[in-house]
Amino acid sequence: MFKKTLLLSFAASSLLATNGVNMIGTTAASRAMGGTGIAYYTSAAGALHKNISLMGDIDKSEFQFDITYFSASVTSSVYDKMPLNANLSPLPNLPSYDGPAVAESQNMMDTNYIPSISYATRLSDKTVLGIAMIGAAGMATQYEGEYAQRQMNSSMMLMKIIPGLSYRQGNTTFGFAPVLGFGSMSLNYDDRYLDPNGTPYPYGTKPQSQREGLFGTNIGGSELVPAFGFTAGMDVKVTERFRVGVTYNSSLKYTYKEVANFSQFGPSGMVYMADEWMYNNAGVGLSGDNSTISSQLMAAGFKDIVGGQLAADAIQALAGTGTIKGALEATDPNKLDDLTLEQPWEVGIGFAYDVSEDMSCTFDYRYIAWGLAEGYKDFGWDNQSVFAFGIEYHADEFQIRAGYNYAASPIAATSGEAGALLTDVQGHLIFDQALSMLNMVGFPAISTTHFSGGVGYAFSDDMDLDFTVVYSPEATTTREGSLSPLTTGFDALDMVYSYQTKMEQLTLSFGINYQF
Repeated sequence: MFKKTLLLSFAASSLLATNGVNMIGTTAASRAMGGTGIAYYTSAAGALHKNISLMGDIDKSEFQFDITYFSASVTSSVYDKMPLNANLSPLPNLPSYDGPAVAESQNMMDTNYIPSISYATRLSDKTVLGIAMIGAAGMATQYEGEYAQRQMNSSMMLMKIIPGLSYRQGNTTFGFAPVLGFGSMSLNYDDRYLDPNGTPYPYGTKPQSQREGLFGTNIGGSELVPAFGFTAGMDVKVTERFRVGVTYNSSLKYTYKEVANFSQFGPSGMVYMADEWMYNNAGVGLSGDNSTISSQLMAAGFKDIVGGQLAADAIQALAGTGTIKGALEATDPNKLDDLTLEQPWEVGIGFAYDVSEDMSCTFDYRYIAWGLAEGYKDFGWDNQSVFAFGIEYHADEFQIRAGYNYAASPIAATSGEAGALLTDVQGHLIFDQALSMLNMVGFPAISTTHFSGGVGYAFSDDMDLDFTVVYSPEATTTREGSLSPLTTGFDALDMVYSYQTKMEQLTLSFGINYQF
């Protein structure tokens, strides 16, 4: 039962790509106000997530439950003029070779609901104790039956358990909490797309395309991975109407087991693809040394592929030195590598001003260090500045809220990328072209803008309900370049690629707060 509860906390948060992979807020009230909450109290769960010192605002013991429904439209376009994606007649080319192959990510999740739950109680006039369990971050895509996208099936999900304490001295409140994180991640894809008869493999029949996830589902990796960190915050009531808050969240380092064979995305992977081409088109694989790849391809009919000898020489150059046997052993799809992904530290400052007794305005700025975090920096993510605005108006028993949240995507658009450059990703050399593909097709955290609105209703002095709508309009990011070898002599070879992703999001949140 406990595991199922944890899974529910993950479920839809693994679809989200809001500020990077982080949700803009975990409670209905916070999300309605653009995800603000560093200097403005809405609930204990919001405080434990945004600025723990704000728990000092509770009057009574408080229980809160929120649930968010998430819906997203994610579409990717893949164009890849890699010569090994072409085949001799009558075998079909990979769809992306002849032109952009567009596909919409299917909904892979068993559920689209994200819960958060919290409890807080006052220990004394100055001290408040609270605890929250929240679905905090994640991302997922699924391209069943889409061979240009290699039938990518990826997901990463995170939750946090936060037990915290706040202490008020005068007009200043301090807060601190240890954070226990749980994460799970998978990166499943089909390394080959044609069977020995030259027909596409059915979905799920290859070893990497559809591995079982958490608790027998298709969500995440094979296990939950723990991580430990902390959060700390402070707020100051400068005047009766104006408050300033600051907060810091430490990084959480997760090491996920058996995520993917990353050698397949580098020079050894080029040998792997060439060997696949040989089996599909000549019925026999490569042998010997890497220095003979070009001659073996030409003998098998590669002269009839666009580029001919120059293309074969490029494949050999990209494959580097070594032996065919060594490369194929390194890229064995049953040998999966671990991956460390460090959820980055972030720091924030917030302001809240009561315009009148009935109206409050909020502004938060957060800095998220994706570009300094292990794993994310290897994949080329940039640090991110988040700007959020919110407003709340009280009208008798009603609270009317609105907000706006903006952050540039940590995955930058690019053109003219030198895809043959190699990046060391935790001991594995990966082509920059492959990193662009993985970012765009597997983990497209490209949403930038969020508009939000909501309403709250107080049934009594002790209970109120909140409802929120958040809309993120379509965002588009394109990464394109060429995989041609960087050595001289290949300028005339057409090995261009272009990966483009579009994403649109809609979330509905409902929350109940009870004081006693």
